[in-house]
Amino acid sequence: MTSSNNAAALILLAATLGLAPQSAIAQASPKTDGAKQQAEFYKAEVVQTIHLTITEDNLRKMATALPKRIYVPATFRWQDIVIENVGVRYKGNSSSNPRQQHKRGFLIKFSKFDKKSRFIGLQRASLDNGVQFGSLFSEPIVTDILRDLDVPTYRCNYARLMLNGRFHGVYTNVERIDQTFVASHLPDKQGALFKVDEGGPGCNLQLISDNPRAYAKTFEPKNKPAEKNGGELVDLIKVINQPATDEFTQRLEMDTFLRTTAVMLFAGAFDQLTGWQSHNYYLYRDSQNKRWHYLPWDLDVGFSETAFGRINVIDNWNAAWPVPTTGMPNPLLERIMASPVLLKKYRETAKTILLNHFEPDQLSAAIDAKYQLIKADLQDDPFPHRRVTSRQNEDYDTIVASMKSFVRKRFNVARQQLENPGPRPEFVGWQPDNQPNGMPPGLAKKIQTVQQRTKQLQQKMKAVQKLMQQIGPLMQQGKTEAAEKLMDELLRITDQ
Repeated sequence: MTSSNNAAALILLAATLGLAPQSAIAQASPKTDGAKQQAEFYKAEVVQTIHLTITEDNLRKMATALPKRIYVPATFRWQDIVIENVGVRYKGNSSSNPRQQHKRGFLIKFSKFDKKSRFIGLQRASLDNGVQFGSLFSEPIVTDILRDLDVPTYRCNYARLMLNGRFHGVYTNVERIDQTFVASHLPDKQGALFKVDEGGPGCNLQLISDNPRAYAKTFEPKNKPAEKNGGELVDLIKVINQPATDEFTQRLEMDTFLRTTAVMLFAGAFDQLTGWQSHNYYLYRDSQNKRWHYLPWDLDVGFSETAFGRINVIDNWNAAWPVPTTGMPNPLLERIMASPVLLKKYRETAKTILLNHFEPDQLSAAIDAKYQLIKADLQDDPFPHRRVTSRQNEDYDTIVASMKSFVRKRFNVARQQLENPGPRPEFVGWQPDNQPNGMPPGLAKKIQTVQQRTKQLQQKMKAVQKLMQQIGPLMQQGKTEAAEKLMDELLRITDQ
């Protein structure tokens, strides 16, 4: 590692000669400077410039491998810090499509080929393409709000990507949730971290088994403590699914979860545990107080009234009853809504957040401020200036106008719902004509069947638990005949 002055001189020389910097100049400052450099790297009001150098051969390898996302070696530069031999791959489902015409996201893993390599203390950097519902604006806006509410979340801002010396577009520069994040932002660096990426068995925190291995494909351990805490994860899921006890409120950081639930709903961030698709989130367990934290992730969607032309974000997502009427079963939110105390607390929390953070004029000004940061750069962005998911938005001006329209309608509807909750809207589950990503009707029908059977099983379990609670006292009182009658009823229920 050389000094900053030497590094800057080498970069200037390379630029003068028209060469990409190839020497490993400076990986990071001493650990004491890491936090300051990270704060600068993710400073909200600054648009960073990030340089990546990838050989044409490796770019072809990345493209040819799609939809598989493979790492290739590259050189990374930010300011006067240059790191060679970092791993780079495309990032995200939208970037995996070989026919994708929009910009692809990039994940940079500094330790991919050298386990000790770090960039200002970070193992990874992420450049999100921002082409979904919330465009480039949702992620910075929503994470700003979460931080204001003291909800642990990742940092992000904007970055210009220079790929092999050419401007490759504007990206969202997103902090990764990994062990570095745990050590920097969460109370216990020894806490277990699990990620739910694309869903899977139990992704909605529904109990499917007492065996941790049944959830292995869904909850990916992201650090060493998580590899040893599968049993604790199952215990959390079990108490959430036990209606006879409120123990789940002691296992989860409930106040922050209620705040997060409200923010996700008001922003229209539908592809979360709190919305339609139970994925894109992390669970973190503080080993000190034994409590779990819900950490939302990949918040590039939102601020769109209709998702995929099928999901009606405002009409089917009531602010006073926060389980979407056409979504998956959600045991955790169901428990909250079944508790008068928790439901009241959620509604009070939601009202405060709505008025303080989603007031239309205030939030529209925040969207405008983000737009102004990158407006000039967006004019030169070489990729289509529209949202993949809302093709009627032909440029960023109409994207911003559309988002503001959503903000105003969401605010007005949510305020009315919270002031006059009324009866809970009927839950109808997945609908064949209301499926994300064009879900086949046959699969939708099977999901509905499973939901119906699961609901029946839950009703049976409630009946079984109620009878079991009666049998014990009868046995203690010596009333064996009455106990036997109840046991016969149990056998009848469980035999159906």
